Amino acid sequence: MRLFLAFFFIVAACDAPSRPDAVLPAPLTNPTPTRPSPSNLHANLPSPPVSRPHPACSDTRDTPGIWPRPDGFARVVPAKPGALGHLEQDFAGRPVRLRFVGAHLFDLLDKLLYEGGPTELDRRRVACIALDAVARSGAPVVRLWGSLKQTGSSTEIKHAADMLALLLDENARREQPLRFIVTLQNHQAGYGAPDSTRSLDDQDPKSPFFAKRFYLEGGWKQAGAGSLADRIEAFAARPAIAEDRAILAFELVNELDTFRNVARGTWDGPEAGVWVSEFVQPALRLLGERLPHPILLGDLRGHEAAYVSFQRAWIEALPASLRARLVWTTHVYTTVAPSGNDPAFARATWKLEKDLTIARSLGLPFLLGELGQHVPKSAPRFCQGGARHDLGQLFDVVLGPAGPRAERRPIEAAILWGEGLCDLDLEGGRRISIGAGGDSADIGPDEPAARERIREIRQDPRFRVE
Repeated sequence: MRLFLAFFFIVAACDAPSRPDAVLPAPLTNPTPTRPSPSNLHANLPSPPVSRPHPACSDTRDTPGIWPRPDGFARVVPAKPGALGHLEQDFAGRPVRLRFVGAHLFDLLDKLLYEGGPTELDRRRVACIALDAVARSGAPVVRLWGSLKQTGSSTEIKHAADMLALLLDENARREQPLRFIVTLQNHQAGYGAPDSTRSLDDQDPKSPFFAKRFYLEGGWKQAGAGSLADRIEAFAARPAIAEDRAILAFELVNELDTFRNVARGTWDGPEAGVWVSEFVQPALRLLGERLPHPILLGDLRGHEAAYVSFQRAWIEALPASLRARLVWTTHVYTTVAPSGNDPAFARATWKLEKDLTIARSLGLPFLLGELGQHVPKSAPRFCQGGARHDLGQLFDVVLGPAGPRAERRPIEAAILWGEGLCDLDLEGGRRISIGAGGDSADIGPDEPAARERIREIRQDPRFRVE
């Protein structure tokens, strides 16, 4: 009877308006209440498991590498200076160190809203099928943008919160729910600014999203503009988001570039100080006060000189409670080269070394937030075949040999770029592509060797939970 009622209410959601900006019904998170048992009846029997609505699609069970349901939020475990900290989460009452090679579905929220279909059930099916495809690849963690493609209004912030709440609720129905890293602001073109074709450096100078205004003049917190502070507040106001243990961390901003609008990338002078006092410190504080999850920041773009000392100084000045939740990040993209000793690899990884130095010196956990390989002289081919990637070379150059005594770099958490879901079958003749950026780092659909190499590294003990 309970299953019938749950199905009835899901089907009823199909009456939702069909406009892309239609208000969605509340996610179906509460199971039908059961009648309490008489006192002392079956008192010695274990309590039944909590009832959960079924997923909107077939749920692949017992997928290798996918983690169990968590007992609580993920948390930062700092290390003594000179070593990297780590993330952990409790499974069945036991703390477990989180190691993983995750996947990107960066545009999933936008796809759910604008291509997912006219009803909540349609969108749930898309979310379920996408999550199940990621789980079958062995990736326990998904990184996505917490913004839509055309941001710049309170309406879009609400829609992003609607889609994230729906996604989390659908994920909670899985036997093995995935974990999410939600990136709140994107500096680069594509998502998170009013003009999606331009980075924050090239937005309208009168807009609060223009990089100089955003980072130095308080644009990030301008109320009603759909900006970063609006997004943090909108997510924090939704218990379905703020209290969800499947969110591994919130990331403040993706690929923050200082070269053009913040001290010309020098990490020196008055503008660099204003960037810290007017953006980094208050934005991290707001995020830390409003949401309970670990916080990610890093991959800050600028010149090499003074980079390490500058970042260390403001991190050390953070309140202890905030610093105790910080995870440092960086991104690495290499090229395909004839030899693992090619000078191009040193150029691609110098910042990785600097960011590892920062994390080690402060005992912070470290996440390689984007790991990819661009194929030289190949045109971007969205969800099509093209030049072959050599992921064995990528993993060897960036991560080092996998043997525990032979690691060149003690990285145990990374998220691969370019493994999008192309031409995903939604049944009924509908298909969709998610997380396929259309650049030369995208793994083509005709690269079985590359995809097998991804499966192998995800099963390596170095990247598996204990």
